Amino acid sequence: MRLHLLFGVMFLGFIFQKHNADCQDLESSYVWNRDQIVENLTLLENQNNLIPVKQLDTLRIAAVSMGVGSITPFQQMLANYAGIKFFHLPLNSPDSVLWALSKQLTAYNLIIVGVHNVQPLAKSLINSIQGKSIVAIFNDTTFITEVDLKADGLILANHNDELSQELAAQMIFGGIGAKGKLSAALGKYPAGFGFFIDQPIRLSYSVPEAVGINSASLMFSIDSIVNDAIQQQAFPGCNILIAKEGKVIFHKTYGYHTYDNIIPTSKNDLYDLASVTKVSSALPAIMKLNEEGKIKLDQHLSTYWPDWDKRLFHRSNKEDITIRELLAHQGGLIPFINFWQQTQKNGKVKTKWYRVEEEENFSHMVAPGMFIKDDFKKKVYKTIRLSKLKDRGKYVYSDLFFVMTPEIISRISGDNYLHYLDSCFYKPLGAGTITYLPTQKFSIDRIVPTEDDRYFRKRLLQGSVHDEASAVLGGISGNAGLFATANDLAKLLQMYLQMGSYGGERFLKEETLKEFIRVQYPQNNNRRGLGFDKPLLNNSTLTLKDSYPSPDASAESFGHSGYTGTFFWVDPKYQLVYIMLANRVYPNRSHTKLTELSIRTKVQQAIYNEIKMKR
Repeated sequence: MRLHLLFGVMFLGFIFQKHNADCQDLESSYVWNRDQIVENLTLLENQNNLIPVKQLDTLRIAAVSMGVGSITPFQQMLANYAGIKFFHLPLNSPDSVLWALSKQLTAYNLIIVGVHNVQPLAKSLINSIQGKSIVAIFNDTTFITEVDLKADGLILANHNDELSQELAAQMIFGGIGAKGKLSAALGKYPAGFGFFIDQPIRLSYSVPEAVGINSASLMFSIDSIVNDAIQQQAFPGCNILIAKEGKVIFHKTYGYHTYDNIIPTSKNDLYDLASVTKVSSALPAIMKLNEEGKIKLDQHLSTYWPDWDKRLFHRSNKEDITIRELLAHQGGLIPFINFWQQTQKNGKVKTKWYRVEEEENFSHMVAPGMFIKDDFKKKVYKTIRLSKLKDRGKYVYSDLFFVMTPEIISRISGDNYLHYLDSCFYKPLGAGTITYLPTQKFSIDRIVPTEDDRYFRKRLLQGSVHDEASAVLGGISGNAGLFATANDLAKLLQMYLQMGSYGGERFLKEETLKEFIRVQYPQNNNRRGLGFDKPLLNNSTLTLKDSYPSPDASAESFGHSGYTGTFFWVDPKYQLVYIMLANRVYPNRSHTKLTELSIRTKVQQAIYNEIKMKR
């Protein structure tokens, strides 16, 4: 019996090794094919250095697939970089369709055309474009010799396969450079011609082998951890993204939105980021205002927030707490306050605070059909001012400062908080799904539900912020309220990893990032940076069970977790971004196995294991 078992184990091991080797061969072939396509993609026109496309916040972009009637891999890849409106011009379309499409395109100032099948209408459409245009030709080089195209950017691909389309899209947005040269003259372009672009400026999309990691081994490790977690109902589904050396090498979804297994997870799903909001909204704004000299880290918050001034008939025990202390969570603030309970009595809401429809002075939506009085915000701020202080100088994680940050940032910047974040960060990054109030922009079925709230709002929360403190502020707070896809969150984190630079633009100074990711008070046994979380001070000496995060995370790494099941970690030493988005609070917050089983850390450790085995 034991002998049979031994042979069985050996046979399974052989099968896995063979599968692993076969997968590695396939992925290695993919990398080779990819490199060959990159070498041959040729940039023939680049008026005013339009490619790679920059200043995304100034653009309204449309992508037209010519010769096909559905979304193409070219368009799908373009959408990884920016908000894109898709259009199609199928083969044999009548002139009326062409002119209707031409009229629609006048609403956009950058038109990207993928020519998949040449047709008589192609030249007419391309040359009718009034704004800037980029044309990618995938299958017919004679089109270039026979037609005088008026395109600001022109890319020639020799094939119409999926990989060629994806790489052409990546070139347009700077995920890859441009290397191709014509092997022979083509129309007005001589042999050897082709614009050269050296370095990529944005994330590219590839496979683990591109950075020396085995795809099969990495996927097997992560699949095993996550599928077991779903089986144990740690969460119904999740989204994992890994980027290394500027390349997204792993992006996979698991499970479903809920345990009824109806809606499978998608890479385009938006998750409630919970406390990841702190370092994805409030913190970048604070960093920018700090480097502009408008917020000084060692200044008392009461300098910028007079409500904390102690004066006659205005009690305060917080007037001399500094911004640095608050960001490092050692200002003495208590962890949280259940503000929402002040709007209830005997388990029922007080009608003075709520309306079922939005009306004057009740504009803050707590949940659909539940609008709170605008004045309640003042009660929140007063409650924070009058709250008790714990031991100042001791690390105690607290939401309270971040609850106030949108108002503080708006006052200091002179701009609306949401507009400030959009204009300074999210729009220029091409990260349009990083947003508050997601139901105002996106279909509800793209938003993963969190909790079936039986405490406060008495309904399933889907698109309404899970955190109650953020909810009573209308879903806009610095401690929670932000939603995002993993792909767009990765852009912000890659900017952090690159010390403030992304997409050819500088968002923050290098010295600003270095200061904020630095452990501030190690002498107080406080591991935190400014806003960012850091590894435990002795993390590298601990076991996986006792460490936070993985014991292999470098001392310079940083990240944050969120109550709903979200997590990210950035490691400059390994040029690594790791994101895991899950809704572990579904159907309720009593589900704690995500933490108990250390799922997020186990996945992270699996990544480091593969890096250490780098081939």
